[in-house]
Amino acid sequence: MPDWKALRHEFPLLDRYIYLNACSLGPLPRRGRAALERYAHDWDTKGTPVWFSDWLPLLERLRTRVGGLLNAPQGSTAIAPSVSVALTTLASGLPLPAGRNKILIGELDFPTIGHQWLSRPEFEVEFVPSADGVTIPPEAFAERIDKRTALVATTHLFYTTGYLQDVRAIADAAHAAGALCLIDGYQTCGCVPIDVGAMDCDAFVGGCLKWLSGGPGTAFLYVRPDLIPSVRPHGTGWFATRDPFSFTLEELDFADDARRLETGTWAMGCHYAGLAGLELILEVGVEHIQERLRDLTDRILERCDEAGVKTFTPRDRNQRCGIVTLESAHPEEVEHKLLTDGVIVDSRPGRVRLSPHWCVTESELERGMDLVLQHLGAATRAR
Repeated sequence: MPDWKALRHEFPLLDRYIYLNACSLGPLPRRGRAALERYAHDWDTKGTPVWFSDWLPLLERLRTRVGGLLNAPQGSTAIAPSVSVALTTLASGLPLPAGRNKILIGELDFPTIGHQWLSRPEFEVEFVPSADGVTIPPEAFAERIDKRTALVATTHLFYTTGYLQDVRAIADAAHAAGALCLIDGYQTCGCVPIDVGAMDCDAFVGGCLKWLSGGPGTAFLYVRPDLIPSVRPHGTGWFATRDPFSFTLEELDFADDARRLETGTWAMGCHYAGLAGLELILEVGVEHIQERLRDLTDRILERCDEAGVKTFTPRDRNQRCGIVTLESAHPEEVEHKLLTDGVIVDSRPGRVRLSPHWCVTESELERGMDLVLQHLGAATRAR
């Protein structure tokens, strides 16, 4: 089991705040700051040759580490500047079944998932409803998959409730009807062990912003190896070609592996930080982080029950990880007052969202919950 107290030293921000918003922006680790300083040093001391001495090798190492995180085969992962870009690439390039135009999405999914296909008039988008506002069982997807369904696109874990979906069951239902399945794992990368082969999804996207503590600018995607030769994104760039440095203009020769999903020149500073955070989490062990977060969220739910505060998160620890959402009529006000008191949370319409970093101590969690419950009650009484 990791030494959480020793690991806490890696995150200076935790000395200044009780950090309950790791699912939105992971705190910067010391090695991430050191990586950013190394990026500046490498660039400043080497100039243009740094591309070949440091930057291109770092990109390849990043792809390899992403493969390790996802348990994905070599050559099946690619880098993107954001999950939105990754989704756009897949929306334009996946070899969807011919003659089908229906995209199935969960109504609790993140907006970007819907936007990718709502922006394409050739598709009909159907949203799978949630009966309880917290979960969507796989059966609800399965019963709406028909012969017109080209793709089921949904998130591994709902950002609104912390519900961890049974994505293998959803993928099985999609495949049984001849459709593809795309999973957005942005909220699980770094806090839930991921095996894309066991999921049997056709594509997967994630990023380093949240539980991987790698900051914005580094996202990634996976495509099932046998599908890769058929993927031809409409939006592309010279780093998606087999040999970028051939500078071929008059023909487009995509890379043979998942690098064909990439685009243009990379914002390398982001990837220095992204790789540093990713390697830290791999060292700690995602399986350990998952259990730690489930312990912390167990306690949050207990405190809410004791205070009579309504929550929108499953009680079964196997159906959640890292996030608990609380009912609040004035969440922005609560968020602001908590920040003043040194507690960082997040707000969503009608809810305050708590996602403790895995190095938050038990005593900090208790003090943070004292303040959360105090301000929730004060906001209610004031109105």
